[in-house]
Amino acid sequence: MLEWFIPPVLFGAAALVPNKRLANWELTNKHLYHHSWIIPIGKKRNVMYHNFEHYPHLLVGGTTRFGKTVFLKSTFVSILMTNPDRVRFIILDLKGGLEFWKYRNLPQVLTVAPDLLEAAKALDHVYKLIKLDEERFRKNGWSNITDTPLKERTFIIVDEGAELSPKLVSKDFKKYAELCQVYLGEIARIGGGLGYRLIYATQYPTAEAVPQQVKMNMVARLAFRIADNIGSRVILGETGAEELEPVPGRAIYKLAEKHKIQCPYISDKTIGGYLNELGKDRTDITSN
Repeated sequence: MLEWFIPPVLFGAAALVPNKRLANWELTNKHLYHHSWIIPIGKKRNVMYHNFEHYPHLLVGGTTRFGKTVFLKSTFVSILMTNPDRVRFIILDLKGGLEFWKYRNLPQVLTVAPDLLEAAKALDHVYKLIKLDEERFRKNGWSNITDTPLKERTFIIVDEGAELSPKLVSKDFKKYAELCQVYLGEIARIGGGLGYRLIYATQYPTAEAVPQQVKMNMVARLAFRIADNIGSRVILGETGAEELEPVPGRAIYKLAEKHKIQCPYISDKTIGGYLNELGKDRTDITSN
């Protein structure tokens, strides 16, 4: 499997669609590879895919209303639909739980933390799980989960990492923010080989909002439109995201090379339909 994959190019006009026509393409079942950890990340000429087995962590940044949270939701749904019995989520929805709270009762979702205190509890739990897994791996002589019979993966999704910055919170909450950053650094540093996948997103890409230990251990980067070149450097390590067209979903995906892509769109109503189809949640989540 490749870290990103472009299906064979079709000859003819379908392969030559200009970028302006890629806006508003919607995630559907046909884009998914079931029982794999390869998820659609965006379109160039064809759909491109990110492989979480090869690159377990992903750093995401972008100004509000340019597609960051929609991308997180499409990734959440892609993973859930392709691996419903092999995945668990810890979601830090630090904008008051407004985006992911409605999914908290899904059996695959261990917790949705809407604030800093709940985030600290959730990350403490993840860290304890990691230490238990380290012991299990040592006993079995394992070094990487991809070389074991273990199928389950744990995804930690952080939507608005700036809320965890000790410099950006009040004095009373500083110790919790510091603790969260320590845990996130450990997840990024040692969690990948144990089956933990960190997706860390922020709309304020500053040095304070992205912990150094997290950034250093994330090869894969995704930048939506960013206000200035400083923010672009934080996410991509170079300029460019500040020059993206002001189109929601337009982004730069970077591994060894950069690719300008259009990320998939998905609505809350569509997510509700997928979850009802999956049969894992018996309530109408679209009305919560």
